[in-house]
Amino acid sequence: MAKEELLQQFAAAYEQLIVTASQAVQHGITNQPDGLGPRETVAHVAGWEIMATVRIPAVIAGMPPIKYLNETQGTVMDNALNAAFAALIGEQPLEPLSALLRQAYQRVLELLKPLDDAHFQPGQFIYEHIRESIEHCQGHMELLTAASA
Repeated sequence: MAKEELLQQFAAAYEQLIVTASQAVQHGITNQPDGLGPRETVAHVAGWEIMATVRIPAVIAGMPPIKYLNETQGTVMDNALNAAFAALIGEQPLEPLSALLRQAYQRVLELLKPLDDAHFQPGQFIYEHIRESIEHCQGHMELLTAASA
């Protein structure tokens, strides 16, 4: 898959997540089985992309990506970060959270656009980050859509 197509899919996944979250709010959805409502979902994903704006330049500069010792450590750290994101958003409405997500993913796009095509090959950190981000958005959209049905 070409770099431009991958970046377009990345942006489209975030925009679709914002739309799906807005639709869930319109249907009165506040929480899902995973404990994340539309607002929390958007804030959670925005938080991860804000973190990516620090992590991506570090990896490109030669630092190794963050690796956890095991799956349990990864789960504990992810849960702690998600709890922090949820606490930080408080009772903010979805609109400013959606704007935050849009700003975050667009900053990531600006970091990625100048990179050469070698970073966008399977197995490379950038490629894997993009693919995981798209899949993560799709998973949340499925949950939000199911909750709205």
